[in-house]
Amino acid sequence: MLIGKDFEKIEWDFMGLHLLEPNAMIGDVIIFTVAIVLAIKVKTHAQHPAFFILWKWFFILFGTGFLMGGFGHLFYNYLGLKGKYFSWYSGMFATLMIELAMISIFPRVEWRKKLKGIAYSKLILSVAVATYIYATVDLIADPSKGLLVPTLNSVVGLGLSLGFLGYYYQRKIDLSFRYFWISTLILIPSAAFQLMKINVHQWFDRNDMSHVLLITSIVLYYTAVKKYHKSLG
Repeated sequence: MLIGKDFEKIEWDFMGLHLLEPNAMIGDVIIFTVAIVLAIKVKTHAQHPAFFILWKWFFILFGTGFLMGGFGHLFYNYLGLKGKYFSWYSGMFATLMIELAMISIFPRVEWRKKLKGIAYSKLILSVAVATYIYATVDLIADPSKGLLVPTLNSVVGLGLSLGFLGYYYQRKIDLSFRYFWISTLILIPSAAFQLMKINVHQWFDRNDMSHVLLITSIVLYYTAVKKYHKSLG
């Protein structure tokens, strides 16, 4: 175990290519596979079709973002940090899908348009600030700065939509929504592993641990969506 700093990146020479972090690629492919399977399994309902369609799109964007992120890790020697941009941007759009899905069933219809406006404004601001950072900041010296905006966008978006609204909907709509706010608690250890740089093994580092927690969370998302669908009859 290594705490406070990271292991050396695993190098892998394959068919003349000098690749990096195959462990990250494996984890990202697993997340992609789980997310796409969950997207396929999501069923729509005539009562609130937008809710289920948006969740389906979340799983697709989330999974695709991680798959491309895996290629960004694997081909870092050839793509540099530009290979990570797609996953960083897609993460912000995936968060928007969750926000819009949760807003689409807000009990007070007159508030839905206002809440959607806030969600879209947050996305536009996040994309603009992230793009400015990518264009002006030396991310090679400190790549973690590239994740600052996407991470902050996700923390705020998921905290409000899954945490606050998840708890609110559990009380006002159906007990199935408890899985949403529980999922946010599961991600807290992920932040600890990342901030403290807790690495269990070179082949299972802090990012791999985050992958395990993320998979657990998206399975809980699907569980909530499925149970809510069932409650609608």
